[in-house]
Amino acid sequence: MVSIQVAGEALVDIVNSVAHPGGSPLNVAVGLGRLGHEVTLATDLGTDVHGELIAEHLRGSKVRLAEGSQADAPTSTATVVLDSSSNASYEFELNCALQHLSASDAKLLHTGSIAAFRSPSAEKILEVFAASPQGQLRSYDPNLRPALVEDRAQALGTIEKLCSLSHVVKLSDEDAMWLYPGWDTDRVLEHILGLGASLAVMTFGARGAEAHTRGCEVAVPSLSVATVDTVGAGDAFMAGLLHAIFASNLAQSLINGRKIDRAELEAALQIAAACAGMTVARTGANPPSLSELDEFMAAAER
Repeated sequence: MVSIQVAGEALVDIVNSVAHPGGSPLNVAVGLGRLGHEVTLATDLGTDVHGELIAEHLRGSKVRLAEGSQADAPTSTATVVLDSSSNASYEFELNCALQHLSASDAKLLHTGSIAAFRSPSAEKILEVFAASPQGQLRSYDPNLRPALVEDRAQALGTIEKLCSLSHVVKLSDEDAMWLYPGWDTDRVLEHILGLGASLAVMTFGARGAEAHTRGCEVAVPSLSVATVDTVGAGDAFMAGLLHAIFASNLAQSLINGRKIDRAELEAALQIAAACAGMTVARTGANPPSLSELDEFMAAAER
């Protein structure tokens, strides 16, 4: 079990007038909690019906709310629209400032998505990442929502600053296309490493994922599954990747800048891909438990 602090937005995804707990940081926290870790989520929730729905969802996955995360204010919402291919887009009403966020001695600090590029939450996250104690692994998933970007240059600057403060950066090919139009995968991942990250990973949906360190490159395929929807798939991948990093020697190698073992990295990506595949095969952001993951990986090895 690893102690983990996740910082960022928690909200309800409203699909066909039905509210479901969501938000990329929340989904990652839930994924890590279900995988057996000790997770605290620093966010902003209301005491309204939506806020209580999220709080109950977190309790069900053994995720704790950080002190000050729930107050008398509206809970953020995202109305989900699915296209003919079951891909999700969103319309947001947000309330996430993270004014109570502070550094912790957790073994892992993770952030991502909207709170990490919009003011004032982005400034608080940058402050906590910069004050991160020695020996703490830091991870970041931009998980962009371009419709919410008010100043592209400013957002890019914030995103790159967070990349420079993170050991692990995972982004989607859609993120990469928005951030660096016209760049190929190698150029994007090498640029992220150049900013200061130790591990840069890009996901390609059904086409799998690719990872670069300063010493090796690894690509893995996605699982061949019947897709129900893609909600939460990238977050499940992120949770699976972080879980796998701490289940190996990768965490210390990434923190200390040591050479990465290629086989360990490939195994970690395969676990991440399994978590994503298991999630897209069922409705909503519903990542696997540790027992489900272990059972799936054991069956895959037979």
